[in-house]
Amino acid sequence: MTTELYPDDYFGGQDKFDPIIDHTNERRWLINEIIKPELPNIIDNVEKCLDMLHSDQIFKMPISNGTNGVDSSQSNDLPSIKGVITRQGGYVLDFQAVVRFKEFKKGRPTLYRMNTGRKYPLLQLESIIDNLTELLKMLEDLELVEDVQEFADTFGIVLKLLTASTQLLQNPPQELIFPYNNNYIMKQMFQDCQNICESTHHEISLELVLFKNEISIDFRNLAKVTKKPWSEIDPTTGKSITDKIKDQLKTDRDKSTTEILTENGVHIEQPSLLNNIMMSTFNTEATTLAEAQRFLSRCVTFDNKVVTELEKLAITTSDPSLISITSKLAALDGTISNHYINLTVEECIINN
Repeated sequence: MTTELYPDDYFGGQDKFDPIIDHTNERRWLINEIIKPELPNIIDNVEKCLDMLHSDQIFKMPISNGTNGVDSSQSNDLPSIKGVITRQGGYVLDFQAVVRFKEFKKGRPTLYRMNTGRKYPLLQLESIIDNLTELLKMLEDLELVEDVQEFADTFGIVLKLLTASTQLLQNPPQELIFPYNNNYIMKQMFQDCQNICESTHHEISLELVLFKNEISIDFRNLAKVTKKPWSEIDPTTGKSITDKIKDQLKTDRDKSTTEILTENGVHIEQPSLLNNIMMSTFNTEATTLAEAQRFLSRCVTFDNKVVTELEKLAITTSDPSLISITSKLAALDGTISNHYINLTVEECIINN
């Protein structure tokens, strides 16, 4: 019986054991024997997700906040919505809803009908499609990569893109949510936006995003703040005095609220009946400390104006395709993450 020694064996031409060579060989073995044989299956599942995202299948989903079961005497005081949203691939094809807020246009229902013949892109799905397309190309290239470090580095980028995609299905980025979206969706989806979403004292905002594998729709009835200086926006920074004071309260913790208010030009009056009448009648800059605290807690800067939220409708629609995609991406994330951890553990051993 004879034993054949290969170049990478511990005693196959090496004078002594070399831990760096040994762990490099272990990583190479992990890549060639464990990870690469799984790449075709991983690639196949990514392609299936992309096919589902590019599918021509149309999903029509009802929109309702379920006020039908509420006593009629109470339902008149509650916000209500009823309609339908239609999705195809990464786009909303149609959106129609009748929305009613008690404090908006004297409680009359308002019809929100999406512009005919247009498609509204769901930006989260667009980003996911871009991520999956990029990582799919990387996975295909990895089948031919021989260098251990190059394989590990590229595999890490694949994992980042995949994790970012699964997170986009769970939570929207800040720029898509209230108050940071500046009512972009409302302005893009509805041609007569100003007529249907604004009145003298109110504005309706719309937030349409992916949240926890579902399409989430939020309508808000916002009251426009007109009292100075709370209503003023700094044209240079785009911030209101409320934003500035909130920022300063976080940094100047040794100062009282009254001190910071005074530094920002807010004149604090002691509460009295006469002062309250004067401030209410003439919309003066003077305010009580209690009123200032209410402004600080409720005011937000939105679409270059200061508003407070009066009423809100929050609806989610179950989208079976998104649920399936999420399940596949979560499984892929688990598989790729596990392989990458094994690769990086070996790399840490080598570096140490």
